[in-house]
Amino acid sequence: MKINMFTLLAAVVMQFVVGYLWYGTHLFGGVVSIGDHGIDFLKLDVLSLLLIILTSYGLTYIVDMFVKLNHVKDIGGVVKLGLTVGSFAIGLPIVMLLNFMGIGHVALLVVFTHLVIVTILTGIIDIKLKA
Repeated sequence: MKINMFTLLAAVVMQFVVGYLWYGTHLFGGVVSIGDHGIDFLKLDVLSLLLIILTSYGLTYIVDMFVKLNHVKDIGGVVKLGLTVGSFAIGLPIVMLLNFMGIGHVALLVVFTHLVIVTILTGIIDIKLKA
């Protein structure tokens, strides 16, 4: 199964922008922190950028596969698919792992919601760029 490079690029940019807004000082920067400071998306190293690109590719591939398997053609179907896949297949295992690591409940809710929103937006990008 091939991934359109333009779709992948749009997904990478979307995930970077949503992550910057979500975890920056604009929304939940004070809730999710590493040590005594928040996450600074503008000071990413090469490894972090590489991981964003690889996770964007993986998420785009997974969402594209589910869109094709379920014959999703509209935004309503993508929202349902994004809620299901984002919640149960991606969000729940990650939140369970972070919970075991001792991350606070509010931060878990912020991370979970971010994963679901990014999954839905990736699905929207996937169907809109193929249309």
